[in-house]
Amino acid sequence: MAYDVIVVGSGPAGGTAARYAARRGLKVLLLDKRKEIGVPVQCGEYVASDEEVRAIFPTVTDVEDLMEVPHRVRQVDTPIIRIWSPRGRAYDLPFTGYTVRRDKMDQGIADQAVQEGAELLRETTVTRVQGTQVHTNRGVFEGKVIIGCDGPRSTVAKSVGLPWPVSAPAMSTTADGDFSDATEMFFGNLAPGGYAWIIPKAHSANVGLGTWERFRGNLRTLYDKFLAARGIHGGKPTGGYVPVLGPIERTVEGNVLLAGDSAGMVMATNGGGINVSMLAGRIAGLTAADYLLDGVPLSEYERRWRAALDGPLAEGVRIKHLADRFFGSDALLEASMVLLGRRRMGRAIRCQRLFGRTPVRSA
Repeated sequence: MAYDVIVVGSGPAGGTAARYAARRGLKVLLLDKRKEIGVPVQCGEYVASDEEVRAIFPTVTDVEDLMEVPHRVRQVDTPIIRIWSPRGRAYDLPFTGYTVRRDKMDQGIADQAVQEGAELLRETTVTRVQGTQVHTNRGVFEGKVIIGCDGPRSTVAKSVGLPWPVSAPAMSTTADGDFSDATEMFFGNLAPGGYAWIIPKAHSANVGLGTWERFRGNLRTLYDKFLAARGIHGGKPTGGYVPVLGPIERTVEGNVLLAGDSAGMVMATNGGGINVSMLAGRIAGLTAADYLLDGVPLSEYERRWRAALDGPLAEGVRIKHLADRFFGSDALLEASMVLLGRRRMGRAIRCQRLFGRTPVRSA
């Protein structure tokens, strides 16, 4: 069957891209390999507030419409991010956000796309993309524009010769119990080059751990040790890869666009990807519509998302490279955190320049 737009992957980026492309009246197909959208959950389930999004990405508009489903499935509001140093020093950083049921969020965004007119096919695994053809276990579909939102090991990207983003392993689970309303991040050799986290949900918490891309040890051993040290008993963890060094150099190839994790669109200093993925997904869906309806070149997608998002993402990568110099030693990391202090750590979390003002980029 032939479609105007085929979106591969129904996470935050893919569901959003399909929603906004369908809103423009295009014939849209949304594909996902899973039987149940969003399951298993492989995410910290944390979303930055609309106010934080506007502060970090000042040219972004219509945040409320974009984030309607995350707000609907929100669980716990978190007023601070609490950073723990290797020696147990706590730094409380004002940063507003909230937690969600990620499975319900992904399902809700996919439902929005369907309500706007998109067609959704589950249990559909894409094996390759060739020109306008998307080959799957259910046959071949034709798409004038193909949007790859199928994760950091993207089949779409590999098919068209675009690189995978640099990614690192992570593992998480849900642990029952009562937790504080702080989003907690633990740094040091307990999670080499990354961090462990406890993110509160309703009568539970998302508990996980991620490392840097060059980690070659046993992640499960680190993860189990972290939970045991805090007396946390979680369910069976799920693991995956998370982009850690920012977006790939090019996200457009022919009739293919990449958005979300498949393009490495994650904030390198805090691992946040939901907000960025949805912002990029909207830009991808609308640019596909502009291309098909008005003849705007697809290369405009690259310019648009970089104008809106790339400044903070690139700054986050610069800060991450700086931090990597200290991550190998708990003593050095402890000293660097003391020197930075709470204010500069708050800037780092927001992917803002540690020294001087962060320039506002014009879209």
